[in-house]
Amino acid sequence: MRAPASAARSWGQLENLTLAESDLEQPIRGEGGKALRAKCPYHGSDHQRSLRVNLETGHFKCHACQAWGYLDSHRKQSQATRLGDHPRNLHVLPMQSPPRPSPLPRPDLAARLAEYQTALPGSPAAAYLEKRAIPLALAQGLAAGYAASGSWLGREWRQGRLVFPHTTPEGEIVNLYGRAIGDVPAQYKHLKHDHLPGAKGYVNAQALREGEGPLALTEGVFDLLALLAAGHTRALAIFGLDGWRWDWAKDAGELILALDNDEAGRRAAGDLARSARLRGKRVALLEPEAYAGAKDIAEAWAAGSFRLGAWPEPEAHQTRQEATSEAEASTKALDTRTAVSVDPGASHGMRWEAALAACEDLAGEDLLAACALSYAYLAHGPEGLEDIRRDLAADVARLNAGAALPPVLAGELLAWKRAAYMAPRRRGDDLPTA
Repeated sequence: MRAPASAARSWGQLENLTLAESDLEQPIRGEGGKALRAKCPYHGSDHQRSLRVNLETGHFKCHACQAWGYLDSHRKQSQATRLGDHPRNLHVLPMQSPPRPSPLPRPDLAARLAEYQTALPGSPAAAYLEKRAIPLALAQGLAAGYAASGSWLGREWRQGRLVFPHTTPEGEIVNLYGRAIGDVPAQYKHLKHDHLPGAKGYVNAQALREGEGPLALTEGVFDLLALLAAGHTRALAIFGLDGWRWDWAKDAGELILALDNDEAGRRAAGDLARSARLRGKRVALLEPEAYAGAKDIAEAWAAGSFRLGAWPEPEAHQTRQEATSEAEASTKALDTRTAVSVDPGASHGMRWEAALAACEDLAGEDLLAACALSYAYLAHGPEGLEDIRRDLAADVARLNAGAALPPVLAGELLAWKRAAYMAPRRRGDDLPTA
């Protein structure tokens, strides 16, 4: 069997290869549609599909001959979606998956949504909104509707569902969300929230492009409605952080993270705050006092105890490491900062050599993230790597001698170290998706 055209040159087990989809031999889908199995075109397997392709990352590996690399389409997508020109703007640690394709518009859902909107006034859904202190007109402003029992396109609920459209930032409908009306017993909790099959957007995604002031992120629709009712007019619901898209938020310079008031919500808010800060965005975390002990904004609003404070004013400039530490501690405000020039060799700070040694202690997901990031650094060549080295050296010098190396900085250091090692040994076209 011939070798694929994309890998006509010689190769070894440590070499990162590129494979065109057209060269996959008899592929079949598996693992819930997340992977492909195919006969390996590198060693010419005739009987077994020993090549596995991860469809989310584009990574492939043959479990027989150990050939590995990335699909050509994923490499091209990675190159086309770089975040700016400066190499340190290419990432946020912990690393994220490659950008997902934007959901396609579903014009077929518009007519059904119009039917639901007509049925909303005077319906059980309207009464449910009133019970939760949400004005009907406010929900209608988000194109809300009511799907009576027997009319919902997804999983049925005996009392019907309150319906909202998933949209893109341009306002195109890509999916529908239905919230079960009334109290949902524990044994039916899995039926409480229902999204139609297919890709999802956000509720009120137009807020990414429209409105003034900071953009507030909530996890659910009723949290969004509560924020709007409280007077914050620029907000959206993302249905969990797994659905957050930084490529949609390029123009959102200021964010308020109004996530659930529990350990998971606070941890997620801290992670997202670090990601936002490293992208040069101002970000505030909603004060715990705003919830008045409730589990989320919607519950606090329904109880009449929710209060939204003022957006924090910019503070004095501080370093990226200081801002990152604030996010990790779930502090209220992080501002766009300017790093102060510091001599990397200053005696009072951590030594560069000590930091390079300490970053080798990374393990698990942090190590994998740093390895992935190294390829993004590598893509910018010697000059870009030197820019990164200078930035990192200044950050290291700001740390006190003997201080622990922050995880984010450790990941960046290890990524730079590996990229600097690979740079003189790699071809320019051998870069996997970061």
